[in-house]
Amino acid sequence: MKKIIYSLFGLLIALSGCVDEGVWKSEQQLNEGIDVTVSFSASIPDFKTVNTRATGGVNDMYLLVFDENGSFIVRKKATLTNQSETGGTFTASLPSSSKRRIVHFISNLGEEAFNDSPGVNEATVVALLSTTSTTFWSRVELNSGISATSFNGITVQLLRNQAKISVINEASNFTYNGFVIHNSPQQGTIAPYSAATGFLEGTVSEPSGVTLLPALLSGISTGEKYLFERKNASASNITTVIVRGTYEGESYYYKIDLIDNNKNRYNIERNYHYVVKIQSVTRAGFSSFNDALAGASHNNTALDPVIEKYPMISDGNSKLEVEKTLVILTQPNQTFQVWAKYFPDISSDEVNNTGVTVSLQTGNSAINAASLNFNPTTGIISGVSLGAFPQEPGVALIRVSKGELARTIRVVFRTPFQFDPITINNQNPGSVTYGQSQDAILRFTIPDDFPEDLFPLPVYIHTQGLYPAEAGLEMIVENGQINYIYRATYKGLHRVYFKTNKTVMEENVTLSADYFTGGAVVYTSNLGNITYGSNTPIPSSTAISASVGTIQIVQEGKYLYIPPINPDIHAPVTLTYDRQVASNTNSGIQQSFHERYTVSTTVGNLQNGNALNLGIGSYVVTGRIQYTTRTTNYNSLQPVPSWATLTITESSATGVTAKMLETQRYELIIPATNAETATIRVNYTTGSNTYWSQQDISTYRNTQYLRLRTNGP
Repeated sequence: MKKIIYSLFGLLIALSGCVDEGVWKSEQQLNEGIDVTVSFSASIPDFKTVNTRATGGVNDMYLLVFDENGSFIVRKKATLTNQSETGGTFTASLPSSSKRRIVHFISNLGEEAFNDSPGVNEATVVALLSTTSTTFWSRVELNSGISATSFNGITVQLLRNQAKISVINEASNFTYNGFVIHNSPQQGTIAPYSAATGFLEGTVSEPSGVTLLPALLSGISTGEKYLFERKNASASNITTVIVRGTYEGESYYYKIDLIDNNKNRYNIERNYHYVVKIQSVTRAGFSSFNDALAGASHNNTALDPVIEKYPMISDGNSKLEVEKTLVILTQPNQTFQVWAKYFPDISSDEVNNTGVTVSLQTGNSAINAASLNFNPTTGIISGVSLGAFPQEPGVALIRVSKGELARTIRVVFRTPFQFDPITINNQNPGSVTYGQSQDAILRFTIPDDFPEDLFPLPVYIHTQGLYPAEAGLEMIVENGQINYIYRATYKGLHRVYFKTNKTVMEENVTLSADYFTGGAVVYTSNLGNITYGSNTPIPSSTAISASVGTIQIVQEGKYLYIPPINPDIHAPVTLTYDRQVASNTNSGIQQSFHERYTVSTTVGNLQNGNALNLGIGSYVVTGRIQYTTRTTNYNSLQPVPSWATLTITESSATGVTAKMLETQRYELIIPATNAETATIRVNYTTGSNTYWSQQDISTYRNTQYLRLRTNGP
């Protein structure tokens, strides 16, 4: 599913109107603060006329002048002197100055909305402005101050404060009847601004306490619709599109979430056109309009919408697109590529980059100027970052132009961002309670200087011992390893809620993302090391018995001790591990040979997770046991009964005990101090006859079946 979102407006045509000869004067020394008449051209995005507010054009324009520190000086109204379908020429009287000045251009905003207090910072004056109407804005820095010729050669590119959404139906089995926007912001800001970036196109800014307007059935139509921008990617009450159409003869409503091909939700950004293309419909939608408002989105379930987003600028006849307007480089000598496409005919898909120029603007501190290259055939713009990091983030501005159409790509070269601090349960190393489904809260930070344009940011979390406690994480498996994808949509502290998986209780959780240095956090439970014999780790999930409390081998060589209620830390505890050497059945009778390892310790030592090594103590043999009255063969074998008494006599092995576990099944416990060649004679006496068998310990390891005769084996 591919995605196109056209830039709404960058329709920036430099307009040359008929200007009074007296307006354009040669540069001369001017008295500071004396008003001079300036003339400038303005480009109106996307609209055919500049006459009335109803058609989206400029109704009036104010120029707000700020000094070199961004402090307010004066607001002046501009006069339209000439107009065309796509822009106009204006004049205004501004206070002259040889010092750096900042000018904000704002149109279609009532005079009562402005704060004209002298000395107030531009962020307070402009960034806080909001409206329920269509407005246009631009900001120009005049490094040489204000004079009659300050705007010579400059076309003020006005930015509209709204986005546009339209729907195109390409599904042959669906009749499209119109759409409406649900949860559209009631008002929007005049200018894109954030404290981290300042005034910058691409920054999504919303008025505080903005009201969302629910969709109305009466609002459904086929025409394109406009809305103010919002941080939709991180919103809990998201903006969606409700489409009405006919499928299999019935009218239905479909709810469409504005997401990209990777299921990342788009922010609603001014200056963009969101084109929803319905490619296919596979099942019925909601029968009720209200059900559609309250229900889940239909993306990829009932219908397949395509949404594309590329910054585009157009003059109504042709258009110029670039892949992106922000590139972040985080490694020295790092290569980057973006594409540019010029369409001579806006209604055609044919690309012709002949005459497209790509140039590096002055002030480059990010890329190797000699590396900048543009291939008109492929449309690829490429370059390489500098060989060493600058002290402050470096910036390069790449201008892509064709005639009067131009886009600027901002390249930032800086050290990678950091996730720090990274914790689990507010610690690094983190500590979690042992057991399945115990809380493990991963915390990390997206720094305040991370660009808004790059949200949503996929953060890859690698963990084998944790699983998500909340919906929203995507799981992928690469090379047999599990990774979760968390999509960060805002700056600051992030919390990802996990639960523990009982099979792994100690690991290194790693984080990775584009533009970031990888991060990690270790977490553990209060586990102790446990081995046997020559310090061999006891396998995971092995059964270990404790004379007091319980013990679990939660992973290889790691134990968790669970004491009884109100334990005495000095109470002795014996741990026993029966290591299986052989196991089989004989006519349904279980047979085995185990090495028994033990250790004596205390409740307190186990609670503290002290290291343990269990030493060999004895061998435990179980097997089938039968006897026969024959002396020359083993025919007519009979089971030794469960109540029988077994005795050990005439054996070289010492300390051996024997007993019956059940009918024709016995148990021997042999002290491990005996040599493997030591023999053991097992006797069963009934009446006046004694039946017996004899073999050495090494034979018992492989053969546990005993057949007894009066004359032995």
